[in-house]
Amino acid sequence: MKIFSKILAFCIFFTMLTLVNPSNVFALNKEIRVGIVQQAQKIILSTSNDGGLYVIDNNQLRKVLSMDALQACSIENNNGLLEVSIDGKKLVMTKEKLYLKNDTSGKYIPLIYVNDKWYRGYIEIFPSTKNSKRLTVVNVLPLEEYLYGVVPSEMPASWPLEALKAQAVAARTYTLSSIGRFESQGYDVTATVESQVYNGIEYEAPSTNRAVSETKGKVVTYQKKLISAFYSSCSGGATENSEEVWGKALPYSVSVKDYDQDAPKYIWYKSINNQELQKIIKNEFGKNIGKVVSITVSELTKSNRVRILTITGTNGSFDVEGKKFRFAAKLNSTFFNVGALDIGVTQENIPIPNIFQFAGRGWGHGVGMSQWGARYLAKTGKSYDDILTYYYQNTEVLSIDDIYAYLKSYSRNFSKYASRNYLFR
Repeated sequence: MKIFSKILAFCIFFTMLTLVNPSNVFALNKEIRVGIVQQAQKIILSTSNDGGLYVIDNNQLRKVLSMDALQACSIENNNGLLEVSIDGKKLVMTKEKLYLKNDTSGKYIPLIYVNDKWYRGYIEIFPSTKNSKRLTVVNVLPLEEYLYGVVPSEMPASWPLEALKAQAVAARTYTLSSIGRFESQGYDVTATVESQVYNGIEYEAPSTNRAVSETKGKVVTYQKKLISAFYSSCSGGATENSEEVWGKALPYSVSVKDYDQDAPKYIWYKSINNQELQKIIKNEFGKNIGKVVSITVSELTKSNRVRILTITGTNGSFDVEGKKFRFAAKLNSTFFNVGALDIGVTQENIPIPNIFQFAGRGWGHGVGMSQWGARYLAKTGKSYDDILTYYYQNTEVLSIDDIYAYLKSYSRNFSKYASRNYLFR
């Protein structure tokens, strides 16, 4: 099966990179569970060296299938039964959770292939908790190795090192503070913007790996607790207060001036015609207000983002939260104004705009660290901790060692995380 056209390039490149040394920070040796596939019917898997599929039987690992290096296998969920095939031949059928790992060090560093990406660590495959006829795939690996894949997925590897370091610390803090969020689904974080974007090894680069390694164990804290380290691409000149987006006021996530003027989406425009707006209003909000007559900003947040819009049509009007309208209309942010263009009239002489133009600033929710702002500040000579304590007000950048015992006693989820043992070494 020709699915490995990039494997040699990847393996040669990553063999040249320094392998992760065991961390001196106890918390960083613990595993992170990343939900890389959800609700799949079928997946394609392989290992970079000789490996195999395992189950746990009476608390002992038992191999159910040996695999040669770069040999592809498929796993399909057949009504809760996991069917493993190689070259179309079914070799294993089980209802147990499956584990895939490399068994030997081999020629290349140990990597796992899932569909179209390569990952460090090992993986677990099991029926999805939300649909037992589908598959969930979880990548299990040490925290720092996970961050190797997150940082370049969230920030260009070519950016200044101090910005990359700020991203690494923010991502590490976000990950540790998110432990337990998806526990019922069998993992800690997703590999998408729902948590943080994670692309396995494909995006890894020496600069971002260096940023992770040189900030090893560093986290952002407020009164010795991990913060919710939200971040977004750019805010359009001013970040947003957390309560406007998440409904909870966080004392460190307050609006500050942003330095994101170099961002491509610092200013943006989008036009939506009247007919499309009617569809959005009906499909997303269940309203049938006829042709849209006007869209008015009724209430602003303290940073001048849209909190409430009033939309008026020929058959009525309604109010909608700016953040809900933003996602429904696929706008870059809630930092916008709206104007009417190409105005016609009805038989009742009611002015009807054919097009509404949205003119806005920023990309994302705008809470916490601005990535483009971090880039600018790094270019002006600011250090990564300067950047972090600016965007997260009244915080400290500490080593996880400094607060580890406190976190174990304070946070049930962190205590459970701290008690984990990595299954394969």
